[in-house]
Amino acid sequence: MKTGTDANVNEVGQNVVKGESLGQGIVRTTVEELLALPRASDMPPVHDAFTKNSLYQNHRSAPTETTIWELTATIVEMKLEQDGDYHLVLQGASEGATMIGEIPNPDPAFVGNAAWLAEIKNARDAMDLKLGAPLEPVGFKREDMAPPTQERTARAPKKGAADEGMKQVNARATITGVGFFDSSHGQTGVAPTAIEIHPIFSIEFL
Repeated sequence: MKTGTDANVNEVGQNVVKGESLGQGIVRTTVEELLALPRASDMPPVHDAFTKNSLYQNHRSAPTETTIWELTATIVEMKLEQDGDYHLVLQGASEGATMIGEIPNPDPAFVGNAAWLAEIKNARDAMDLKLGAPLEPVGFKREDMAPPTQERTARAPKKGAADEGMKQVNARATITGVGFFDSSHGQTGVAPTAIEIHPIFSIEFL
């Protein structure tokens, strides 16, 4: 799911809602609008993990997870997670309206979709340029970032982690990426429905 190797990846960007095509492309939105989108009724509850036999382990919840969204938000803070993802906390215009955006490790061992890999690398490079250098791991070793299994690559919950290593950013940016419903396991900035932009394809700082 997060790296574009799932069963429904070809539907991403097609923007079909209830059988009606809205036209291919990117859909402009806000953090607040994404927070209002409902989690599918047959999806595991927000605090439950996606099990191996869950439909959504390898299939998307349309239209939220098949849409490429563009939004302007404040990147409040970020960290490098143990799976190699950059975890960004995105703040909307409303106080307390936050959600997560993530940029996977731009390495073919982690991202098996070549087209997505190029986009993800661009986003990662933009973030590194803004920070002045790539984030360094805190509280774990590089070898902990082993390539994910095929199952995890398509979709799997990440292990919970403390806020150690969070770096203040406080920069406005226009962010483009794919919708994704995660599970909630205490992540900093997590939305009530655990909706995320994951992966992020583009970051343009304002």
